[in-house]
Amino acid sequence: MVSALGAALLWRLAHPGMRAGTLAWAVLLPVALLWLWAAWVLWQAAPAQRLDLLLGQTWRVCSLNIVLTALPLGLGLFWALRGLAPTQPVACGAAAGWLAGALAALLYSLHCAEMAAPFLAVWYVLGMAACAGLGAALGARSLRW
Repeated sequence: MVSALGAALLWRLAHPGMRAGTLAWAVLLPVALLWLWAAWVLWQAAPAQRLDLLLGQTWRVCSLNIVLTALPLGLGLFWALRGLAPTQPVACGAAAGWLAGALAALLYSLHCAEMAAPFLAVWYVLGMAACAGLGAALGARSLRW
């Protein structure tokens, strides 16, 4: 869902004259639902278990692994975007980074054994947000006309 919405947003931002519209907020809807789910899980958990649900065993490397996995995906997206005509390079770069991060999170989840909602809500979203930030910074420089 996150990847599909990110791809739709990127498609709109990559073409001149098209605006993000409500898609910019729709991309955040699955994240908001995940955060609500994580809050409910933490609320239901015993106080002694809450930190383990947030940190798991791999919190130190999860977000970094998502960013590293997203690098080749993001570079491919930026290569393709250079052939289009985005008029909002920062927003388009952020959308490309978000899409790369979402796809990387999907790939990384096939390897990672941590599946608690609070863990996903913090570390996976942090990895995807870092990719969006890197994409915005790169988009400002490399997607200009």
